[in-house]
Amino acid sequence: MKKLCILLVCLGSINLFAQSNGSRTEFHEPKLNLAYLILGNFDVSYEHLISQESGVGVNLMIPFDDYIKWNINYNLTGYYRFYFGDGYADGFFGEAFTNLNNVRDSLPAENGEGTNRENVTDLALGLSGGYKLVSSGGVVLEAFIGGGRNLFNEFNSSRNFDFVLRAGLNVGYRF
Repeated sequence: MKKLCILLVCLGSINLFAQSNGSRTEFHEPKLNLAYLILGNFDVSYEHLISQESGVGVNLMIPFDDYIKWNINYNLTGYYRFYFGDGYADGFFGEAFTNLNNVRDSLPAENGEGTNRENVTDLALGLSGGYKLVSSGGVVLEAFIGGGRNLFNEFNSSRNFDFVLRAGLNVGYRF
């Protein structure tokens, strides 16, 4: 039992020694989409950096202004990013995302004549790509664009919103 305790203490101290290299790694990035904010949408993101090459995040978009008629009630997006840059989670990236969206859309009427305006919730899968710059002080600038397709509504072929756009010009901070 005494040998097992000594072994566990030695292994634990090796692990602590290996992690105390003096460098601090950032793991969190809250961001605001300036392009959508100018157009009347509140669009915020949070990304958790898993490693030097990848991160996962969540994005929420809610329109607050009628400057542009969006017909969107909300978008909630989860994403995974893979980075191709030399730095820690910066440079070019590819992204796979899933998007839960609720829109006011035109659907065929039940009697088959005309259309009805209804709130429709759907789930889209898609891909996007972009570029991220990170300053030495932690300021993040990123631009990205991509798209996906709604999957679950029976009227997708006749809807206005069967395709979702994912785009932005984000500013944030890494800590």
